[in-house]
Amino acid sequence: MKLVSMLDEELLLEKIPGSSKSDIYKYMLEKLSGYVELELDVPSLTQTMLGQSYMHSMPVPGLDMPHVREESLPDLFIVIGLPENPSAVGADMVFMSLIGKDMSDVYLKVISTLARHLTVPGNSEKLIASARNGSSALWNYLQDGDITLRTVVTAKDVMSPATVFLRDDMPLSEAFDLFCTTHRRFLPVVDASGHFKGELSSRAVVKSFFPDYVFMMENLNFLNDFAVFNEIFHSEHALRVAEYLNPAPATATLDTPLIQLTLLLTKQDAGDVYVVDKDNMLCGTFGIDNVISKVLRG
Repeated sequence: MKLVSMLDEELLLEKIPGSSKSDIYKYMLEKLSGYVELELDVPSLTQTMLGQSYMHSMPVPGLDMPHVREESLPDLFIVIGLPENPSAVGADMVFMSLIGKDMSDVYLKVISTLARHLTVPGNSEKLIASARNGSSALWNYLQDGDITLRTVVTAKDVMSPATVFLRDDMPLSEAFDLFCTTHRRFLPVVDASGHFKGELSSRAVVKSFFPDYVFMMENLNFLNDFAVFNEIFHSEHALRVAEYLNPAPATATLDTPLIQLTLLLTKQDAGDVYVVDKDNMLCGTFGIDNVISKVLRG
């Protein structure tokens, strides 16, 4: 099924007047309300979408994607708007979604389908160019393009790109630096070729410098010196990440379904799920932040 089958050409609105996001969102909601004969609380829905503006944008210049969940609605409603004054909303195209009861899965499939299409080089420029040429040009682009609706949301759709990682030959000092600057407590580890080797836990590294007998004691009041930290300071440049990594953290493939991915994540006490391709190259990470930002509030 094509993405365009989820859209209604009558809800592709061009030359939308307005000098602000609020004006444009209200106009689009009022048109939707009249077209499908729904009684919408337009001011409230507008304010909700404005309050979620930090979640609207895909990494595509010129595209704004406001959305709101409304349990009283029976379906997923999508309105596409082309502002008369794009600078008013900071976008040439507004892809607005109203997500009705039990429609979050359909919405996620629509968004993941659009996201995959726009990651193909040149497609985002073509989409925005067609929007700038008016509703007919945009509708033709959506009809002619082979944008097939996703049937299953997978790891590739919801993961975060693996832009922060360690190499197994790095000294621990560089790992501590990265833990500090990224505020992360678990980091993926790759070899010099980018193949996934495991996960480094800051907690596990620090724990390794304490003698085992300490963890068998109930009363730790006698511990009050700085010796453990001095040992870390003295050895962190000589010790390598490879000596401390967990070689078998939770992993998934790019086509692992979302529900399986989330179960993998929640079955472990801490850390992320690491997404790899068929050659075991690290592609992305999936953590609880992904569940919240891309599924529960995406």
